[in-house]
Amino acid sequence: MPVRLSSGELTGLLDGHGVAEDLPIHGVKEMMDKDPALELQEIIKHYDIGDLLGFELNQRGYVNLSYVIETVKAGQKYRYFLRKYKKGISAQELDFEHSLIAHLVAKKFHQVARVIPTKSLGSYVLQYEGGQSKGPVFYAVFELLPGEDKYTWVNPNCDQPELVSAAGILARFHQAVTDLKPAGSRAEPKIVDLLPVIAGTLSEYLNRTKHTAFDQYLLDNLDLIKVNLEKTRRVLAQPTYRQLLQLPIHCDYHPGNLKFQQGEVVGLFDFDWSKIDARCFDLALAIFYFFTSWGAKSDGRLRLDQVTLFLKTYQQTLKNLPGAIPLNSLELNFLPTLINAGNLYVLNWTIEDYLNKEVDPQEYLVFLRHGVNFAKWYEDPKDQKKLQESIQKI
Repeated sequence: MPVRLSSGELTGLLDGHGVAEDLPIHGVKEMMDKDPALELQEIIKHYDIGDLLGFELNQRGYVNLSYVIETVKAGQKYRYFLRKYKKGISAQELDFEHSLIAHLVAKKFHQVARVIPTKSLGSYVLQYEGGQSKGPVFYAVFELLPGEDKYTWVNPNCDQPELVSAAGILARFHQAVTDLKPAGSRAEPKIVDLLPVIAGTLSEYLNRTKHTAFDQYLLDNLDLIKVNLEKTRRVLAQPTYRQLLQLPIHCDYHPGNLKFQQGEVVGLFDFDWSKIDARCFDLALAIFYFFTSWGAKSDGRLRLDQVTLFLKTYQQTLKNLPGAIPLNSLELNFLPTLINAGNLYVLNWTIEDYLNKEVDPQEYLVFLRHGVNFAKWYEDPKDQKKLQESIQKI
């Protein structure tokens, strides 16, 4: 899911609302207190990539634990990206992710990092920490992508060339996977089937509060979120929704999961949330991530001129690709509702993460407030009309 932002970035967001002056990056200290050198050495024994020279913890993630590692083989130094997946993920989900990446590599989609095979030609290493009763832990090694990590998911504000490039890459990605027959499957349901699960989480929330500022803000806005969710469910319950084009989607396409070089996207990563779902939802979630403002006075509002630019570029890219299927009128009609569903999807992650982990309530309050502000913006009929007009311009 979203990549982690720095304490400085959080401070700026919080100061605008008078919540806090400084915050730690939750979890990083705890992870670094445990020396991972022996663990990494043990994992790379399963690969023909040489001996471990050094490593650096990637501090941007909320879900998995990742490192940039440096190895030496036959006197030559190499750098890779090593991921330790979150506990609870299944082999079927890794098979899905890695078959998707392999398909993109075969299609010469150069913005993805190849999965490095193990010595036994597998795509991951399986270990058990504390015995099999504790459950499996999976590791994978990837090529290290070029480019710059310029943004997180919070307040990315890409410039116009970057937006145009990102829209084109998303279109090319969707076209490249139309013929994919993936191995395995993602456990998470499609968004239309996930919404009732989110409704259940909200209903059960009152029994799980931690009595923090996060809880108070959520309680104050719980009815708003529930009404917004129910409206979304009713729209997606229409029979025509099931006619939307379904394909493997990235499901986490935001600037923090892209690498840039001279205004161009040169890297696309973090496919572990990918699944089969409506293409239009992937586009809608990207729009929510890219264009929802985080400013103190504009938090939650979509930057509609940029939405139009992104959609026009996406559509034009598909029109120029042989055999591609551009967005049709049905997809465009459902797009506003799916953008709102994208907000609910991220809100659900925020609430679930807060409830199930030891996190900083102030940090997650920023994310919660952002989602609530979007819901308030979206519920205004005038803003919905403006959004529809922005989409019609393409």
